[in-house]
Amino acid sequence: MNSNKFKSAFKYFLPSSYQLKLSVTNIFTRTLFILLVYVSYFLILSQIPEPMSYRLELALLLTSAFALILYLPIIERLTRYIRTRFLSEYLTEDAESYRQAIKRFNFDALIKNVFPDMVKITGSHSGTMAVLTHNGTFAFHSYFRGRQKKLSPTKDITVKTSFQSFLLSKRNGASVAETYSLENINNDFMELHANYIYPFIFREKLFGFIAVSNIPNTDATHSLSLLAGQSALTIHNHILSYHISENKKYQKEAAYAVRVQNLLETGTIPDLMGWKITAFKRTSRNLIEFFQVEDGSWFFVILNAGKSYQHIGIILSYILGVVYSQSRLRILKGFSDIKSLIQSTFQKLDWKENYEMIIGKIGYSELYIIQEGKQFRITRNSEEVVASMGWKNMINMDKGPILIQQRGEPILKFIFEEPEVK
Repeated sequence: MNSNKFKSAFKYFLPSSYQLKLSVTNIFTRTLFILLVYVSYFLILSQIPEPMSYRLELALLLTSAFALILYLPIIERLTRYIRTRFLSEYLTEDAESYRQAIKRFNFDALIKNVFPDMVKITGSHSGTMAVLTHNGTFAFHSYFRGRQKKLSPTKDITVKTSFQSFLLSKRNGASVAETYSLENINNDFMELHANYIYPFIFREKLFGFIAVSNIPNTDATHSLSLLAGQSALTIHNHILSYHISENKKYQKEAAYAVRVQNLLETGTIPDLMGWKITAFKRTSRNLIEFFQVEDGSWFFVILNAGKSYQHIGIILSYILGVVYSQSRLRILKGFSDIKSLIQSTFQKLDWKENYEMIIGKIGYSELYIIQEGKQFRITRNSEEVVASMGWKNMINMDKGPILIQQRGEPILKFIFEEPEVK
């Protein structure tokens, strides 16, 4: 037991494989930069006549100019190329590097960075990725020996319904060996020049797939499964974001907005020792969500998205999906992360209306609350206002229950009773 603890403690101080490769890359490029500067200095010095005054100073000045104007940009480009070619934060076992990479895992990163990495980990020299678009068709991207491009829309590649059904039934990937008895499916594999295909599935819907020329081993398949799941969620959010920005096409969604809202709230209130949390009837443009962050603490968000409510069910479901996925990946750590995530999501949606929110943390016998907006009131005994806007407020629960209201209507009520020690 002691030996295992010693090994774990010793391993903690050792760099991960990703950190080691990154350090080697930095040492190599910086050493190359220093060598170039030294060689340039002696070459320039050799060309300046010895009798000339300030010979050393002039050589130093010219070398510095070359280093800043010419060598430094070249070294920076070389560093970026080496990192792109040989390193991937998405495939590293270093938790901190992977966490930072996931934060940047958006649709553009999927196309430019994640797709080539997925091809590389399978050991394939080529690959094709299909991505579901907002109009229900699939866009194709290719990767061949380090070169990547988007295939022309006129290229005759279609994803037939039967092929989509086959991929949905093979959520852990399928090799061409499984299709010999299925002539049509085998032809689809041949058309994609694929020996192995891994689908991107979210909520039992196909959002894309990657087709590669090599059948991966077990470790590579496990890495593919992690990236494929996040890829499906990224494509889903990208499509939903497009539909929201094109809200003129969704006037008929008003009738379904309230139904979407009701589905969002199902089973979200946690059962915490000593706490009794009551949710009241909501308005059609409110979101109330409880979730845990990286350290296991429980947070809640009350979000009001302004006056326009025709498409609020879609908008809030999108925001909920973003917050939920980030909390499940253990990226959210506290108030600032949650607030930044909500603000950036509204910016991505190009949301023009004002929005207000409350972000709260449930402690042992106290609430920590940040309030943004004038519509909300946080009171005790219906009269005493216990929170100020723009500040992080700590509210002790030993003086009575706390009621959160919006425009005079109750939203949430918190009661804390000290658990009895048996």
